[in-house]
Amino acid sequence: MCKAKNLLYLLIAALLPMLASCEKGIDPNNPPQLTLDTYTLNIDGGGGDIPLYYIIKNPVKGGEFEVVTTGAWISLKEITSSTIVLHIEPSDINEERIAMVTIKYPGLDPAIKVSVLQDKQMLNKFSFEISDVTYSSCKVTYRPLDKNRPYMANVIDAEYFKQSSVTNEALFIDTEMANYKALADRNNMTLEELMGRVQPQLIYTGDAEREFIGMQPGASYVVYSYGITFSGNSYEVTTPMHSTIVEIPMPEMYDASFNINCKMSGTTATISIDPGEWSGYYSVQIAPDDSLHYIEPGTQLTESAIKSLANKFYTNARNVMKGGSSAEQFLRANCYTGFRTLDVQLQSGKRYMIIVFAVESKNGEIPVMRSMPSICYI
Repeated sequence: MCKAKNLLYLLIAALLPMLASCEKGIDPNNPPQLTLDTYTLNIDGGGGDIPLYYIIKNPVKGGEFEVVTTGAWISLKEITSSTIVLHIEPSDINEERIAMVTIKYPGLDPAIKVSVLQDKQMLNKFSFEISDVTYSSCKVTYRPLDKNRPYMANVIDAEYFKQSSVTNEALFIDTEMANYKALADRNNMTLEELMGRVQPQLIYTGDAEREFIGMQPGASYVVYSYGITFSGNSYEVTTPMHSTIVEIPMPEMYDASFNINCKMSGTTATISIDPGEWSGYYSVQIAPDDSLHYIEPGTQLTESAIKSLANKFYTNARNVMKGGSSAEQFLRANCYTGFRTLDVQLQSGKRYMIIVFAVESKNGEIPVMRSMPSICYI
């Protein structure tokens, strides 16, 4: 009898971890897998906001990251759908320092570890001042420690680092210079000549202020500098690359909502949209259940999901306008006004989410999302 009880206790003990995993939505046969773009960070003495780009497979519904650091000079700034942003304080000591960051997630075993090495204080060659941030622009003041050293002063969409094969700062600089060299060749110039004539200006000495416009609402940008000198088609990088992150906010949303009715006849969906008091343009997006933008009924629309929808619309509008269309031409061809009834052919056996939101272009700029999405399911 005792042996039977002991066997029962052992069986319960073995099942408890599996039951706990099931309660958390973790499939023990297909646990979460987390991949980072790097597991070693080498940071200059100036610190800044440093993104770790990640991809997670088999995510847990409602699962949240936990970030623990062994250094008080490292803290978590934010977590988005693709980045874990660490804030690194400027160094105040005259020697290198190292710390470990541990990233935990439900069902992830073992936890992911990232080592962070920061240069000593004297290597802090640049600082940045971000000001006048709007949903489409910002100003950056670049302040080099050496006021006589030429340097690059620029900004780039943070998604570049996620989507490209660039894995370190040296490779980034080499790739950037190769692109400028190709541009110089096409214009029968040397690299040095191009850098002296390119507009807007890229190479500065002393403090410099740049205003960046036409930025994407809700996106992250990398502000960066590095010392560099040119001689003909040759260049020499004279300081490590320094960078920080600037977050461009979403525009303030108008109080616009849309009444959406959907009826199916075979594979034809008849979608009726009443914009209510909204008199401007609106966008209609149709997301099948196997697409990135589909959200299960009853699930709350997250900030990252809203930004993803806004990004999709913005990118499409920007690409069309690059082809020569004006903002008004794009809106007329791709968006709607007033009450509309649309007949759309859908695939059988799939579920669909209809997404409608207000859009607007100010002064002919790229149109952007201007209301929270209204949703209907088919």
